[in-house]
Amino acid sequence: MESLQEQFPEFGTKLRQTDFVLEEGYTFINHGYVDAVPKAVIAAEQRFKDETRRQPANYFLRKQLSTWIKGRDSVADFLNADPKDVVLVPNVTTGISSILMSIPFKTADTILLTNQAYPCINNACSQTLHHNKGVKTKVVNIDVPIQDNAQVVNLYQEALDNDPSVRVVVMEYIPCPCTVQLPVEEIIQLCQKRNVITVIDGAHAPGHIQLNLDKMEADFFTANFYKWMFVPWGCGFVWKNKKVTFPLRCLTSSSPNDDMVSQFCLQGFKEDSSISTLPTAVEYIQIKGGLERISAYNTRLLQMASDHLISLWNTSKLPIPSSMEPPFLRMIRLPEVPGFGTSQEDANSLMDLMYDNYHIDVSLKSVNNQLYVRLSVQIYNCLDDYKKFGEAVMSLAEKGKIRNSEC
Repeated sequence: MESLQEQFPEFGTKLRQTDFVLEEGYTFINHGYVDAVPKAVIAAEQRFKDETRRQPANYFLRKQLSTWIKGRDSVADFLNADPKDVVLVPNVTTGISSILMSIPFKTADTILLTNQAYPCINNACSQTLHHNKGVKTKVVNIDVPIQDNAQVVNLYQEALDNDPSVRVVVMEYIPCPCTVQLPVEEIIQLCQKRNVITVIDGAHAPGHIQLNLDKMEADFFTANFYKWMFVPWGCGFVWKNKKVTFPLRCLTSSSPNDDMVSQFCLQGFKEDSSISTLPTAVEYIQIKGGLERISAYNTRLLQMASDHLISLWNTSKLPIPSSMEPPFLRMIRLPEVPGFGTSQEDANSLMDLMYDNYHIDVSLKSVNNQLYVRLSVQIYNCLDDYKKFGEAVMSLAEKGKIRNSEC
């Protein structure tokens, strides 16, 4: 079999040096948090900023709407969606809040969440409850180990069967804490039979999962572009299914018009530089062979990195089926590191130590009282990045053992 470098000579270390501005000696393996931005996209962002600084009023008076529409249309095509069904928002936090505040709730309605929900989801629901008296939330507990999709689908079926007041289901395409790809289509089918509105938090999906929103049966889908699509932070989207009869409302708008474009584009003076880069970011992905080529590299690199760390640490991956593992993310259990417990606070402290001592940015999670690394891969990474991280963990573990033996 060809080596990774032989099969994908355009990716890895060479690409990092030619296309990105990542600092020399800095190991970045936490793209699930925020992605690195290519030089071409940075240049597009700077051109926009330069133009708007040279002619400050011209953009807002004459170009803002066309820039917004051009950005929206470019990503709508990438997402296989009708542009008229897509609006641009700063992030999923804004998207979820806009969706929930648009839904015409009735007293005693229930919003069904999961225990894996990102904090912004819980916070948005709290605001919804504040504005809709009598509405409540209920939680589906999705815990590892997970045997198969059916286990998760059955949890939703039981929750829906036992509570006919459920009006809305908010679910994560890829939940952050346990990093598993949920069977959203099957859950959506359950909800449709009960006339339950489905809202998908797809923060990790664009640029990671091949999406075809025109064929999706969910009512709403919101996601970020700055995790896997090489876009500067501050840009995401909401997609609304054509079958939804009530309007999607923007939380803040300066437009007197009710159409979605006016509501979400015209919001007074705001920073639109990330929106201006969307066509360039989509073009960059296409130039690199599209999601198919990128996925082929990333999935092979992820498997190599996972195998290496499991062997080095003598540990294992999170107990979920391979079919439910996201293509570019995987959870691997860390060995015991003396001096650190297994809480999320310990994970956060160890993350900081990794950066301070080794200049490595990585995501660590506490799951079932064990520490895991959430491995993430991107086309500017190479296997040496994960070997460096693996050796850093082993070094800390050995130093901790020596200190303990001297006590």
